[in-house]
Amino acid sequence: MRTEEAAGPQLEPGDFVQLPVPIIQQLYHWDCGLACSKMVLRYLGLLDDGEFESALRELRLTRSIWTIDLAYLMRHFGVRHRFCTQTLGVDKGYKNQSFYRKHFDTEETRVNQLFAQAKACKVLVEKCRNVQHQHQ
Repeated sequence: MRTEEAAGPQLEPGDFVQLPVPIIQQLYHWDCGLACSKMVLRYLGLLDDGEFESALRELRLTRSIWTIDLAYLMRHFGVRHRFCTQTLGVDKGYKNQSFYRKHFDTEETRVNQLFAQAKACKVLVEKCRNVQHQHQ
């Protein structure tokens, strides 16, 4: 098998857009979503570290950050976006993963509440299957 076939079709210049998004490293093992959010906000010219920290406090984001939390964070900063997910609510499959195990039951209630309130809070959430293969 040739390398091109294994990697998929060769991309042409018009097939993608490369953006100069700044790299911001995570500070801890659990804050990858926050680091990514900071990169997006800095790219858009919306990142002010003080305001970011204030938003984290206001949204009560601590060490347990779920993707729905990031959708609310983007909404807080006025970033137009659509959160596509395969599960509207907590995926019970995470219950036995070491990162989530300790606080899963409390987090399940909180996260499900965020999904339930999303529309009223103007956070656009859609159930999409095969999220990673949407643009076929």
